[in-house]
Amino acid sequence: MKRRILPLLCAGALCFILAGCDHDGSYDDVSALGGSANSYSAVSFVQTTVNGVRSGSVGKLSGTYELWNCRSQGGEQAALTYTFEVTNGKAKLVFADPEGNAETLVECSAGDGPVQGTVTLDLPEGKSRIKLAGAEDAAASWTLEIDRGTWSDS
Repeated sequence: MKRRILPLLCAGALCFILAGCDHDGSYDDVSALGGSANSYSAVSFVQTTVNGVRSGSVGKLSGTYELWNCRSQGGEQAALTYTFEVTNGKAKLVFADPEGNAETLVECSAGDGPVQGTVTLDLPEGKSRIKLAGAEDAAASWTLEIDRGTWSDS
């Protein structure tokens, strides 16, 4: 009898574990937002850079993805001009410093319409990142322009 129950319990535990792997939990997880790893499930992810302007879109995103990064000697600043729109779920753009601290730059939900803005980023010594975080199968589009030439592809 024990030999029959154990496989059923293991199969049930595996189903529970797999059902919880949608990455939505990383939307508000400071270590995921500030870390260097990408942890996401995405459909139709597209991103291009033309003349220093990064634009992209995603059809269904759950998790976090690094859009841009740079290394700084410290004490520098960069101006980020963005356009951000979410048409499904919720999503946000996050600035992560080299220590793993994360700051939300803009956060939107479906129906908020396109949001535009400019923020000044203080760049400490080391590698900083701009990340996209999405939940609830977020569909989003973005345009990012940074006034600093040392930013590079991720």
